[in-house]
Amino acid sequence: MRTRYFSFRQPFFTLCFFLLGFSAIQAQMTEDGARFGLKLGINGTNLYDDAKAENRDGRIGLTGGLFAKLPLGSSHFSLRPELLLATKGAKYQLDSFRSSLKFAYIELPVSLEYNLSILNIHVGLNASYLANSKGEFKDEQGNPIDFDKGDLEKIDFGWQAGAGVDIGNIGIHLRISRGLKSIGEKQTVSDYVGSLKNAAWALTLSYGF
Repeated sequence: MRTRYFSFRQPFFTLCFFLLGFSAIQAQMTEDGARFGLKLGINGTNLYDDAKAENRDGRIGLTGGLFAKLPLGSSHFSLRPELLLATKGAKYQLDSFRSSLKFAYIELPVSLEYNLSILNIHVGLNASYLANSKGEFKDEQGNPIDFDKGDLEKIDFGWQAGAGVDIGNIGIHLRISRGLKSIGEKQTVSDYVGSLKNAAWALTLSYGF
């Protein structure tokens, strides 16, 4: 088994880069009635959609990043693009193989949001890039099986839906999301992960400017 260091430096610097870009257009957004902000929270993740996987044990992780809320005219609807860093993964058994996986994704969710007083609901699509991974595959004797990030799918996409409450600049939101693409890229890895896909819920606190 190859030992890999689970570093957040690359996704962290990517978020900093986008933070500078969002800050540069913040004034214009405010004039147009749009809002820019930060969000941070916890997520619970697992893997789904493979009937052969057993003893699945999800993980609790972190998610956070940037969001913009762009009103669509004078209606109750807004467009909500976000740039997030999210940890995901799970432990499970597939046939005789046991696996423990941890991921860090850079996510770009884009949602259509309906606002009614302080309440809102939203649905949308989500694209994400695998920034880092750590974990292990073991056979039924407990022997490690080599793999690295190159054996996993770099790009994931799916949908999300959620609801929340916004009071002034503060928002609390609950969201569920589902990936539509298997996490395994190469056939040898697919033998161990089957057609497993990402699934998550997230509870976040946001602050808008």
